[in-house]
Amino acid sequence: MGKVRNAVNAYKALNGLICVYKPACVPVRQVQHTLITNLCRDLNALPSRPQEQRVEIVGATNAPLTVKVVPNLADDPLVCGPRYIHDDFRCSWASHLGLFTSGVLLLGINDGTRLTYYINSARLTRAYKVHGQFGKATDTYFWNGKTVERATFGHITRQKIDGVVAHMQAAHQKTMFQLTGLHMDSQSTYELASQGLIRPVDNKLPVIYGMKCIHFQPPHFTLEIQSVNEYDKYLWTIIHDLGIQLKTVAHCTGVQCIRQGKFDVELSLLRKHWQLEHILNNMDRCHQLIEEHGELLKPESATLKPLRSNNEVL
Repeated sequence: MGKVRNAVNAYKALNGLICVYKPACVPVRQVQHTLITNLCRDLNALPSRPQEQRVEIVGATNAPLTVKVVPNLADDPLVCGPRYIHDDFRCSWASHLGLFTSGVLLLGINDGTRLTYYINSARLTRAYKVHGQFGKATDTYFWNGKTVERATFGHITRQKIDGVVAHMQAAHQKTMFQLTGLHMDSQSTYELASQGLIRPVDNKLPVIYGMKCIHFQPPHFTLEIQSVNEYDKYLWTIIHDLGIQLKTVAHCTGVQCIRQGKFDVELSLLRKHWQLEHILNNMDRCHQLIEEHGELLKPESATLKPLRSNNEVL
């Protein structure tokens, strides 16, 4: 998109999906508020529609009257306020990121809020870089918690981490198939797996599809996790469980979302680029991505069948 020159046309074009990079320790609602504030500021700085005119009839009633058109002061921005305010925008997110999680965040603006609903319903897989540290355990499994235990970690090697991570991934995948209620060696299970990734029918049940260690420099390490229905505290728990299985303790030091569906960090806008022109360009790129991948807003996989009815107590 070329340089924006008119506020009216720019506002009409603000209907779509954008991909931004959410910083850590910044709530999603604050990101939403900052984006709308910047859009209002940039739109109000552009040339807007001309000021309305009003007809004025002046002169004595016993003499010929004079009719003239003068600017309507009630429509002056100095009187009625800025042309664009927060209430002129609708904004929603496709999936929520925790306070301490950074990374890819999809936001819909105005008519784009419908796209965020479809993306949320499709439950696209998300990829994370989860950073951890051996030697210390906290009561929250995160770095800001209270230290409850310390342990040595000199016996840990990259090979041991890879072995435990592979075992944890296999355990999650086995549980994923067990939730279908089908036998692992049956033809039905094979046909279900051939349809693609299997998603649970409960959108609150986290499922891990892939997990590997991509960095290890004692005591620090990083796991790359691909999952669905996850949340920040669940990812912290994985780091804690990894430390227990390696006969030590560990806590999470950071979580970064690097991909959601086809949207990755290379597409996301940094905070310094949360401006009207960059937002419009990013909206065009997201629109092209959705058009190129028509299945983007459709569920990518089969869905697990529930083992119990809604009336049964778990």
